[in-house]
Amino acid sequence: MNRKGFTLVELVIVISVTGIIAVIAGSILLGVIDAWTFKFNRSDMLRDARLAINRMVREIRTVRDSTSIITASSGQFRFIDYSGSADITYSLLGTNLNRTENTVANLLAENVSSLTFRYYNASGTELPTPTVPANIKRVGISLTLTKNGENVYLQSESMPRNL
Repeated sequence: MNRKGFTLVELVIVISVTGIIAVIAGSILLGVIDAWTFKFNRSDMLRDARLAINRMVREIRTVRDSTSIITASSGQFRFIDYSGSADITYSLLGTNLNRTENTVANLLAENVSSLTFRYYNASGTELPTPTVPANIKRVGISLTLTKNGENVYLQSESMPRNL
């Protein structure tokens, strides 16, 4: 007898092998998706953090003089810029880093878990906060963004030109 077709054992083996290949391919695909999501979230947070910290550093350089520093605490920095027309405040409200200019608040970065300002005198010694604005010669900024369990930490310093 010459019968054409597959036996039940052959079908079970083919289905088992196909299932094993599908599981392996699915695992690889999930790994690729997880890696892509991680990279996307991390680069998104890093971009936001860099933009925020660069803007703060650039604008803190424009502090008019030591009497133009209104608030110098660990969580907030408020000052009048060189032109005298802008009252700028950087502060954290929940997970939003806000830049307020003349009472108009704008979102600078989201997903911010930590914002810390540090202040240094002319000899480089860190000043306690709140501090006397006249002694500030350099401002340190630490910024941490957290999204989906991933953290991005950046820090920088700014030396106001007119202090």
